Amino acid sequence: MKSRLTASFIGSSMNPTELRRKPLPEVMFMGRSNVGKSSLINCLVNHKKLARTSGTPGKTRLFYFYEIEDKFLFVDPPGYGYARVSQSVRERWVEEMERYLRRADMLLGVVMVMDIRHAPTPIDYDMSLWMAESHIPTVYALNKADKLSRKRRIEAVKKAQKELSFDSAGEVISFSSQTSEGRNDLWEAIEGWKEDKR
Repeated sequence: MKSRLTASFIGSSMNPTELRRKPLPEVMFMGRSNVGKSSLINCLVNHKKLARTSGTPGKTRLFYFYEIEDKFLFVDPPGYGYARVSQSVRERWVEEMERYLRRADMLLGVVMVMDIRHAPTPIDYDMSLWMAESHIPTVYALNKADKLSRKRRIEAVKKAQKELSFDSAGEVISFSSQTSEGRNDLWEAIEGWKEDKR
């Protein structure tokens, strides 16, 4: 995968199933609202400001769509967990996310983004299990790997592999948006999904 990719923002919506877009293979990035989903997307395409980042957890309140190389659409939904919004809004996010996942015919798979410094939370586990039971290809990106030593990164990956060892569980990748560790591995997983669809 070359360093800098052609990437552009194409639109956002609270209801992703109604957003008009090209029929390209889609990859959704899910995770709690403080794990660096947007930074990870920016790292993957090597654009500093493609996906919106914020120091305030829960800033993303819509589903954002980005076209990558005229080959993929990356989907950045609201993060779950810490957003400072009402319960009714959070429930609608979950409802729209599930509707999208069930109806998105072009969905290749889901990248579950987690903080490598912490064990998967109950909601991380539940979401990952739901993906597996729904037969949605998933890879787990343990972000912020630059915050740990190499030894602790290896330990964290092994721990996550053990905790997410249910049937159809995906690959666990150590990732850093700061150093690009894991970038090639994550792209290989995404490209693999595309090959499997053919």
